[in-house]
Amino acid sequence: MEYFWRNPGRSKKRVFAAMFPAMIVLYSPFVSLAGGIDFLVPGVSLESVEFRAGSSVLYMITSEACDVVDTTMVGLSVIGDSQNVFLLEIVSSTWPPQAEETVTARLRLAGRVVSAGSVGEVRDCIVGISVKNGAEPFREPSEDEIEDFGIEKLFLPVERNVGRKDLGTEKVNTPAGLFECHGVEYLKSSTRPVELGGVKAERFEEERSTLELSREVPLWGLVTSRVERTVYTRLEPSGSKIRPVPRITVTRAVLMEFRRN
Repeated sequence: MEYFWRNPGRSKKRVFAAMFPAMIVLYSPFVSLAGGIDFLVPGVSLESVEFRAGSSVLYMITSEACDVVDTTMVGLSVIGDSQNVFLLEIVSSTWPPQAEETVTARLRLAGRVVSAGSVGEVRDCIVGISVKNGAEPFREPSEDEIEDFGIEKLFLPVERNVGRKDLGTEKVNTPAGLFECHGVEYLKSSTRPVELGGVKAERFEEERSTLELSREVPLWGLVTSRVERTVYTRLEPSGSKIRPVPRITVTRAVLMEFRRN
C-alpha cells in the first residue's frame, strides 16, 4: 500500500524532497518573490510543462568544484493522471547506480498546479507525497523529512532581474539521441555587504546558465544545461594588491533517456 502525506493547507511550509540534492543543480539558486512559477529550470514556465502519463526523462548530472567531480542520476516520470490529478515520480541515485543509494518520491499534484502564480498556490496543489529508499515499500515521510526540503527546490518564483540571451538553434548530440535545440543563456549577478570577523567586506555572486531545449523532449524540454557559478569576497575598503580568489562551480546536466506517451 502507498502512503501519502495529506496537505493540511497553507500552513504547511515545506514538503518532502530531502533525498534529492542533485535536483538543485537543475535550477538557479537565486530566488526572488516575483510573480510567476518556473519548473526546475529558470526560464521554463510551469504552465508550459506537459504532465502527461507515460512520459519520463533521465539525466546524468555532474558537478565540479575544486577539481572534485560528483555525478548523480535524476529521473522524472508522470506515472498517472486521473481525475485531473498528476502522479509525478522523482528518482535520485548515485552513479554507478546502487539500490541502497536510490531514493524515490511520488507527488500527487492537482491539475490546476500548471496555472499556479506563486509557491503558496503550488503548495495548495500538492495532494500527497510518498517516499521509499531502494527496494523498500513506499511509506509516508516523517515530519522531519517534510521540513528538510522546501518546495522552492522544484517550483521556482520567476526572477525579473535576470539577463537573457537567445543563442539560436543548433543540433545537440546526447546519449538519448540527436536533437534540434533552441539555446538560451541566463546571467544573474549580485553584490551584497557582509562582515568577516567584524571586518566589512563585499560578496559577489554570478551565475551563468546555458540551456538547450527541444520540443521532442517531454515534460519541460530540457536536453542539456550548464550552470557556472562564481563567488568571491573582497574586503572593503581594499588597499591590498592581493586579488580575491573566486570559487567556481560548474554543473552540467545531459539527457540520457526519455519516453513520450
